[in-house]
Amino acid sequence: MSVFFQSLVDNFEQRFPAENFLNSASCLNRAMWPKDPLDRALFGEADVARLCKDLQMSTAEAAEVVVEYAVCKQSDGSVVGKKLLTLLNLLQVLPVSSADCERGFSQMNLFHTSLRNRLNVSTIDNFMMLSINSPPLAAWDPTKYVVSWLKSGHHGALDKATGVAKKPTVPNHSSKLFGHY
Repeated sequence: MSVFFQSLVDNFEQRFPAENFLNSASCLNRAMWPKDPLDRALFGEADVARLCKDLQMSTAEAAEVVVEYAVCKQSDGSVVGKKLLTLLNLLQVLPVSSADCERGFSQMNLFHTSLRNRLNVSTIDNFMMLSINSPPLAAWDPTKYVVSWLKSGHHGALDKATGVAKKPTVPNHSSKLFGHY
């Protein structure tokens, strides 16, 4: 196993200190199921129950998952119940490290600085949503947005002034006394 994958496994085991979490999860892999029907019938229920316990499912829900797992094994994986599917989906999205979270906090620190410490939570949320999920600025083409803006009646920065010019303000007598003009 490469050093990278071993560090991921070590990090995962550190986050989930339950004994053999990864070994328990391997029983959900159909390639690991025994070929012998009797061995397959006895395979993995305790591991699935341990996974449910480690993921803090209620005992009633864990019992349903174990039953659905037994049915799934009997059907050679073609029948997957809702509770078992929930467990499988949860294991698929379980992050192996906290790098994404750390990246998010770093991004937030770029917006929430000592000079901008009064930003609303919703404003920071919007900034982060754009910075994390939007394409890089170099790949963004604003043309369709500019055209839409101009078609809706707004003016561009380079448009010539139209309409009546503003009249210059004439200072009154008291302004002349204090040297404002």
